[in-house]
Amino acid sequence: MEKRFAFVSGNVRGIGRDLTLRLIEMGYIVPIHYRNSQQEAYNFKEEIREKYMIDVPIFKADITDEKQVINLTKSIIQEYKEIDVLVNNVGDYLYKSILDITLDEWNYIINSNLTTSFLLTQNFLPYIRRRIIFVGFAGTDKVKAYPYTTAYNIAKTGVLIYAKSLAKVLANKGITVNVMGIGIAENSITKPIEEIPMRRTAYLREISDLFEFLVSDKADYITGQLIEIAGGWKL
Repeated sequence: MEKRFAFVSGNVRGIGRDLTLRLIEMGYIVPIHYRNSQQEAYNFKEEIREKYMIDVPIFKADITDEKQVINLTKSIIQEYKEIDVLVNNVGDYLYKSILDITLDEWNYIINSNLTTSFLLTQNFLPYIRRRIIFVGFAGTDKVKAYPYTTAYNIAKTGVLIYAKSLAKVLANKGITVNVMGIGIAENSITKPIEEIPMRRTAYLREISDLFEFLVSDKADYITGQLIEIAGGWKL
């Protein structure tokens, strides 16, 4: 069986960690990427070795920094030559009134979510064979007020526009580009359960199930879409 490779940004914890494990279960080789969480990265490496009997490399990089992204890309391609699936997972969250947010906080959230997606994708683009998937946010296809998550929602809406634009120009190359519009997950910082019609959070395994479908051959004709997994939230 031909080896398949994937890269998931910031995958030592949370959703990125679960997506990485699902990819490994699907037969992909997935390196570990972190910025600050060195011990967690090495713990994750050991867990993968013990559970799946494979040894994956670890890469450290701040992917808001163009030079570090360029070096990261070179290292990954030197290791794997090309990748089948790129997952833009990195993106920090801030819950704070727009009246109080500072310029540093604004820039950090925009860069963490949108700039990282742009830098990573643009640098990997010549080497991607099948899929680009963005971890997005539910409701970003609708223009509305978000007084406490303004920067975050602007960034995630930008990710959606970027993804749709990529999808249109890459369709004839057989590369699909989609966004998972995740609502309130079981590991989310804020959990307004009362706003969710299903009255519960999304389980991480449900997010991974959607992700597995989008990676699989069954999703060959789906591109440029925001596919929400939000229990009816933001309808």
